[in-house]
Amino acid sequence: MSPEIVVENPQAVEEAQQGPPDDSGANPVVADAGSGAERQYYSRPAPEPPVDTSEYVFVRRDGGLLFAVAYSWDNGTLRYVTRDGVRKSVTQDALDMDATQQFNEQRGLSFRVPA
Repeated sequence: MSPEIVVENPQAVEEAQQGPPDDSGANPVVADAGSGAERQYYSRPAPEPPVDTSEYVFVRRDGGLLFAVAYSWDNGTLRYVTRDGVRKSVTQDALDMDATQQFNEQRGLSFRVPA
């Protein structure tokens, strides 16, 4: 269960009751009428999941993306393994090698182009 935050600032309470300025999916506001001071309880939003940068990205010439946890080159064919352990292959000429190089460098992965 996430921790709750208590706000005892009447101006903040009034602004919160007006709702969020956009449709950001903010949690509902609940008033505590049991005490003399108005209190508002907010649940903290769940943290964003970490970005998994351990997968290589291969960009197809048609704009599609392939993801792999491991790969090798064999006579102009990329042989790669998906996160689920499935082995696949695609020819090098079906890939945009410049875009593939850029994607992987941005993710901090060392990508080697076949000789």
